[in-house]
Amino acid sequence: MALLPGAFWSLSAGARPGPDFNEPLPPGIVEKGSSVYDFREHRLTSADGQRHYRITVAIPKKEPPEAGYTPIYLLDGNAALATLDEQHLKAMDNATPPVLVALGYDTDARFDVEARQWDYTPKRPDQAPIVNDRHPERRGGGADDFIKLLNDTIMAEAERDLPINTSARALWGHSFGGLFVLHALFTRPALFDHWYAASPTLHWNGYQVIEEANRFQWPSDHPGSALLMRGDAELNHRGPYSSGGSDREINDQLRALAQRMDRVAGFDARFEVLEGMGHGAALAHSLKLTLSNVSGARL
Repeated sequence: MALLPGAFWSLSAGARPGPDFNEPLPPGIVEKGSSVYDFREHRLTSADGQRHYRITVAIPKKEPPEAGYTPIYLLDGNAALATLDEQHLKAMDNATPPVLVALGYDTDARFDVEARQWDYTPKRPDQAPIVNDRHPERRGGGADDFIKLLNDTIMAEAERDLPINTSARALWGHSFGGLFVLHALFTRPALFDHWYAASPTLHWNGYQVIEEANRFQWPSDHPGSALLMRGDAELNHRGPYSSGGSDREINDQLRALAQRMDRVAGFDARFEVLEGMGHGAALAHSLKLTLSNVSGARL
């Protein structure tokens, strides 16, 4: 899958504060319905009973390509779906529409902050508990459990009875979701073929994911790709997970990581700066850029 340039859509919106995590979402594309996509939902619970998921599958009404639909899995599925509207879906329908698999939580809010921090963050190599001092209820370290749930249960259920191109699966994530994308790529590279990591939390566990990159090899006999993205105004409002570096330093780290990945045989990787974007705005813009790459649409 070719990685398209970022000029497909405007970045003029600039950096804006993110929405309230707990604010209920207004009716979106699933509730309103679409003329070009059908929707179905699956609900499941984590093995330990602590996290409850709502998996929304958006299926094009358009006939699939001969090889089948490209499926793209979207972390933070509630927020991802809230970013899209009927015009985005129609634009993809006019090109090559993918199946969208929104990996959400069973809540009316944009995020389940506690659940996503557990699911999207890798455990420490020494297995020590990971606790946020400011928010002790937000534990980390469950990424491998979520990879197993995704591989063993979610993907089969989401793709059931659909004509899927199993050589073109894609995964997108932002922030902790971007960290999860990289961790999964470096530890389970056969899980997806194309990887989209926006504003990944690189410094988690002392830059553990950078160490994981040192062992990365692409195992497939068909090409894979990764697109790393990050805004150049993400530190205007520093949060509890700030690494302390400047935007330029962090973006240089991501660019260097993409260059290392690009040297792996059979794999194509690059880094793109989202100009003028703060951390919250990078979610929507990176998702639209990702869907442009996957579908060939102008979003």
